[in-house]
Amino acid sequence: MKKKATELRQRGFSFREISEKIGIAKSTASLWLREVELSKIAKERINKLGVVGRNKGNESVRKRIVSEDKKILANVKNSIGRCVLLKNDLKIVCALLYWCEGGKTEKSQLTFINSDPKLIKYFIDTFRKAFSVDEKRFRALVHVHSYHNVEKQIKFWSNVTRIPEAQFTKPYNKPNAGKRIREDYQGCISVRYYGKQIRQEMLFLIREISRQ
Repeated sequence: MKKKATELRQRGFSFREISEKIGIAKSTASLWLREVELSKIAKERINKLGVVGRNKGNESVRKRIVSEDKKILANVKNSIGRCVLLKNDLKIVCALLYWCEGGKTEKSQLTFINSDPKLIKYFIDTFRKAFSVDEKRFRALVHVHSYHNVEKQIKFWSNVTRIPEAQFTKPYNKPNAGKRIREDYQGCISVRYYGKQIRQEMLFLIREISRQ
């Protein structure tokens, strides 16, 4: 058996293949054959087997992840589909987002800052639904780098927030050495709403959420 195993190893068979062919444990094959000298052809065959095995393993993992993601997504869609948010619920959503990304130091305004267009859009849309807002009280400030086209970025964020360009203040130019340009980076936006009562309600919501 050991002689047969040695012959197979010299021909470039893996320990797993040898263990299956002659009926021994893979660990036994490894113990018997680890000192066997391999030819160039044998090494190439074993290396190729390793690459094929890794590719199969990676594909198996990928398929498993895709399958798991489909199940998770189906559960999420089912949960969201049955979730009807009332006005007070939307206020709580706003408060949680503001707790994470909002400015808390200003006394007469709400400030929400982020570079993610989806998050900005969701917050502003939810804010409009949750509170009785005056559109004229919105102001926006765009943070851009030297490689940005200022007019283009203001137009972009105006479309995202549905705040008129006339209500955008002078952009803030963030220092940039020009060595690193982030593709598809739209800059950062600071959205402000001037309304002391709404600000107070938001802060009280945060306080009650944290207390409970």
